[in-house]
Amino acid sequence: MAFTACLLAVSCGPVKHAVHVEMRHPSKSGVELAGKNISIVYLENDSQPSSQFSGALADGFAYTLENDYGTGEGSVGVYRMRHTDGSDYSSKDSLFNLLMETGADVVFLLDTMKFGAMSVTGPSRTAASASVDSSYVSSAAVPYSMTLHCFDAMDKTETVKTFTGTAAARPKVYSDGNDDKVTAQAKAWKALGPEGWEAGVKVASSFKSQWKHEQYSIVYFETGRWYDAILLAESYDWKGAMDIWIQLLQTNDPMKRSCAQFDISVACYMLGDYALAKEWLDLSDKTNKLPISDAMRKRIEARM
Repeated sequence: MAFTACLLAVSCGPVKHAVHVEMRHPSKSGVELAGKNISIVYLENDSQPSSQFSGALADGFAYTLENDYGTGEGSVGVYRMRHTDGSDYSSKDSLFNLLMETGADVVFLLDTMKFGAMSVTGPSRTAASASVDSSYVSSAAVPYSMTLHCFDAMDKTETVKTFTGTAAARPKVYSDGNDDKVTAQAKAWKALGPEGWEAGVKVASSFKSQWKHEQYSIVYFETGRWYDAILLAESYDWKGAMDIWIQLLQTNDPMKRSCAQFDISVACYMLGDYALAKEWLDLSDKTNKLPISDAMRKRIEARM
């Protein structure tokens, strides 16, 4: 989060700052993952290339989300499970059981991959090679389709969301230039697994946060403690600023008390506690409703 504060008005009454903030919003998929424990389960079958591709995809998916949400390496659990014919992996009960087993708030289930016919072009001579066996390279292409189910235990709708997609994996095959079609395809299938990582990164991009520029307001009076709170807020220390605003509640002036309550509401919102932000805004309205209250309330309610 980053912002710059601009002074909009100066008077003996409360002063309003326009706060320009980069706020995190749900991903393009509509799934909200910020602050939640995430796990991904991928299904294995008898096809080694398919299982290896799915495992690499799950790893790339987890790695991308860990970096985007800043949760650290290994924070997104990756699990494998044997595919069983006749099982309904899209059902709420199936996803809920996986969620309980992995201890996550949100679980993704990657169904077994479906691959089309492979094609191989080449070979062509490489620019440089370490040995004769890698002096030529062929390019393979195999289309695939995937299905990803998602269940969020913290989503009030309690529904399973399903995402599907198609693409093509393009492994490269190295040889001495004498491989026949069957041999080249066999090598390409063995080289398919690592391609899953890039596929996982691409799939995860739809679940990464969207950042949007927004403007908010905080209010203060032109005295020492109010200035101190503003400086802390400008340093992204919302908790420190809130401690001062709580101290400033000890006043008989309803306008000052209302402003402090409003600022505490903004701080709670910035810290992601939207329920508490609403409670403090309710108190501010009850004490002495500010003109900017309704706009803040709409933003809080949109997050709840």
